[in-house]
Amino acid sequence: MTTTFDLIVVGAGPGGSNAAAVALRQGLSVGQLERHRFPRVKPCGGGVTMKSWNALRLDPLAVVRGEFAEVEVNVWRRSRNRFSHPPAPLLRTVVRSQFDQYLVSQNLKTRGFQFFDNERVVDIEYDGRFRVHTAKQTLVGRQLVGADGAYSIVNRIFSIGRPRGYAVAVEVTLHRDQATLPVEIPPSFDIGAIDRGYGWVFPKDDHWNVGLYTLGRSKTLRPQLAAYIAAKGFRVKTDPLATFEAHRFPYGGYRISVPKAPVYLVGDAGGFGDALTGEGIYHGLESGRIAGETAHDHLAGKLGYQAYYRRLRRSVLTDTFITYQAARAFYRNLDRAAALVESPLVWRPMIRGYATGVTLAEVLLPSYSCRSASTGSSRAARLAG
Repeated sequence: MTTTFDLIVVGAGPGGSNAAAVALRQGLSVGQLERHRFPRVKPCGGGVTMKSWNALRLDPLAVVRGEFAEVEVNVWRRSRNRFSHPPAPLLRTVVRSQFDQYLVSQNLKTRGFQFFDNERVVDIEYDGRFRVHTAKQTLVGRQLVGADGAYSIVNRIFSIGRPRGYAVAVEVTLHRDQATLPVEIPPSFDIGAIDRGYGWVFPKDDHWNVGLYTLGRSKTLRPQLAAYIAAKGFRVKTDPLATFEAHRFPYGGYRISVPKAPVYLVGDAGGFGDALTGEGIYHGLESGRIAGETAHDHLAGKLGYQAYYRRLRRSVLTDTFITYQAARAFYRNLDRAAALVESPLVWRPMIRGYATGVTLAEVLLPSYSCRSASTGSSRAARLAG
């Protein structure tokens, strides 16, 4: 006899696992599918902002590899700007393979959860129930979360999200026993290290992640990354590009079409993300949280599944829209970008916002200003509860 899940989650990144965690807490049964065998390598700098942390419904402190009260936001070869907001941390770092595995492992402790890795979804049918087909089996569910990344089959079948573009991020892992840096630095962003983008260094306890992020197109990303690594002062015993990874980052997915079935698109699958910084973890976690809550409310008969997209517009989609517009203007002119980064009128509210766990939309929109101060604490309280 085939089990019918209350919710099927396609994808086991942070957004999908957060959706599963919320639904499980509400008593729903959840089946989660992941195309790769876990744990799997995931190209990602692994920076977790405070708003991302507050959106989590699981506590991953056990896999945190660094916590920082300072960050650098520099204008490449022009100015060095170090910001802090003590005593609150501005950023935590994780290794994505460990982070994603940990979230799944915590959900596996909850009754009603089943996890199926190394199972790529090949087709999905809906006739009042979802039938999610893999090469090995078919899962049946009442509702569906699409958290399957930039090449989402869920989005392709149900035509919900429409990203405005795709950025490119490339990175390497430099292990501390194979590389040295003359002076230890906090997490660093170097605006203009690449055209229409930035370079980054994210320290971890035993390595650094170093990479480039760009909204533009380049056929010379490998040599540009090698040059950036050298310019930052790294001395590497072996090939600095030996661990080179690249991935696409969909952004600008603020325009959506509400599906005619209870499908909840999450994170990169819909192009929900911060085009300005390339951050996608928050948008995945927060949209996953909202999806899990809506799945419970819909199954309980409290509201229609369409409420998910209304709720999304009030948070994730607003931030996706604002960061899309901001990125287009910011990266178009490096002089303007430098003036903004170095202006106290800009960086003070931005750093305060990052420390308290609010979004760029909450920093910029006057209607959000009253709740910005309490958002971080209320989200943190939900996590603790």
